[in-house]
Amino acid sequence: MAMLNSGFIPMLILALLVVTVAGRALKSNVSGEELMQNDGVDRSLREYSGPSVHHFARHSLCNHRFGKVRFYRALQKHFHNISDDMKITFVLDICKRRDHMLTKWVQEIFDKDGDGYITHFEREIFR
Repeated sequence: MAMLNSGFIPMLILALLVVTVAGRALKSNVSGEELMQNDGVDRSLREYSGPSVHHFARHSLCNHRFGKVRFYRALQKHFHNISDDMKITFVLDICKRRDHMLTKWVQEIFDKDGDGYITHFEREIFR
């Protein structure tokens, strides 16, 4: 078995390296723009519209203390007659769990157009 590993693995890695380099070196007859125009996907779908609600909730809001403060400020309009301690506890708890409830709350508060993505304009509302 040791003899198999000593010669086979380096040869396999070398072969993969050669195939990868040769594949990148070959030029295509069709440009990238032509491929993008003929792929059957609408141009408006290819434009970046911001992070998804799921990604925004977990990585922009709950990963940083400033995001948690932004989430707390956004909840001010949804929670009435509730103490600040309970609001803070809610934000910390929902960010700690990071489940579907976090996604639903962020979608309700931040996703104003309902497309499932947080645009630059929607991101700046509660700053």
